[in-house]
Amino acid sequence: MIEIFNIIFLISSILWILSLKLFANKILIGVSTNEEKLVLNLSLLLNLFLILSFVSVNPKLVFLLLILLPLTNFLQFKKFNISNISMLFFFTFIMSISISSNLRLEWDASALWIYKVINFYNGYTFFNLSQIPGDPTYPHLGAYAWSFFWKNSLFNAEYTGRIFNILVYVLSICLLVDVKNQNLKRIFLISIFLLISIDFFLMSGYQEYFVFSILIIIVYLYQRLIFTKNNKLIFPIILFINISIWIKNEAAFFILFLFISVILNDLLKSNRFKKEIIWLFIFFVIFLLTKYYIFYEIFGKLNTGWVGYKFSEIDKILSIDYIFERSISIFSSILIALIKCKIYVLFLLVALFNISKKNVKNCLPLLIFFLINIFFIYCIYFFTNDPDWRHYMSTTVDRLLFQTSGIYLFPILYYFQKIFKF
Repeated sequence: MIEIFNIIFLISSILWILSLKLFANKILIGVSTNEEKLVLNLSLLLNLFLILSFVSVNPKLVFLLLILLPLTNFLQFKKFNISNISMLFFFTFIMSISISSNLRLEWDASALWIYKVINFYNGYTFFNLSQIPGDPTYPHLGAYAWSFFWKNSLFNAEYTGRIFNILVYVLSICLLVDVKNQNLKRIFLISIFLLISIDFFLMSGYQEYFVFSILIIIVYLYQRLIFTKNNKLIFPIILFINISIWIKNEAAFFILFLFISVILNDLLKSNRFKKEIIWLFIFFVIFLLTKYYIFYEIFGKLNTGWVGYKFSEIDKILSIDYIFERSISIFSSILIALIKCKIYVLFLLVALFNISKKNVKNCLPLLIFFLINIFFIYCIYFFTNDPDWRHYMSTTVDRLLFQTSGIYLFPILYYFQKIFKF
């Protein structure tokens, strides 16, 4: 009973912290959803966590201050639709119950991430990461958020910190599925999207869901920026771009591929690209260089892949046997991973049954993004000289593809909207 009460306490606390209206009301113009407001505050909260990870501060004191801040909402008498938040609470609660009954930490979580979590849980900072097991050049923001809510749980259990990741994941799905005044259809669609994207293996301490959710949020906010011409939305997008590169190293590549996809799409359609994308790219480069500078200055090295990753010699790469053997193995692994991830299966089916000149044109950025990601994954394993490359490929390809799969929920949602006519 105490575990259920604790889960309710943590979910309610996080939602309360994210309900602060001050920032959201200054950014959003016109009609907006509660999920949009929560997401904007999430961008602030995660960047605050990033800053706090570099300094020694009492997380319980920070938690108390964060709980007190939303009291300022009472100074702004604006309606807050509790029904949408109820859906978010319900789905988060159900999924939190499921991880509380399965406390196993899988390979990366038990060998890498949990040590970073314990580092912050015990009051140490970013500068102590070189003193713990694992590679210190892996980003740590997800581990800090995990430790923060574990520390502020009503009892000592590491899984309580992972409830925050679940809430962010469910929030990104609820943000995407905005069906006004049709709660039953909304519940149905949210349930479908959760079912096709759920992977309890990845919820056992991995950071993939964090990247999955942040990419959905970035694409959603960028679409809203373009369609509403609300230039203020560029600020939370910038904040989320910064967040992404501090969660996982490959997230920086995914953000770069999004930029390439959007820019190529704009050039193909109008021979010019939007100024908003230029500003976002400039900030992305600044954030990335800053991150690399910090890691190199503190730890004296940068992450270039898994431990032991080395590039093959040129003459070996150009060998016909090498190209043939590697290509077959890599593309077979990618195909299996695509089939394993139900989102890709549904996306490809939707694309197949709705193929037309207009639909292909509308989906061009996604198709470009998809092909770039496939090429990126191919290159990772094609150029490595590590004798264990097959092992790494078998355990990482599906996770690399999963992180970007949430973006393909956008065309799937559009197709469902046409079917159910809402």
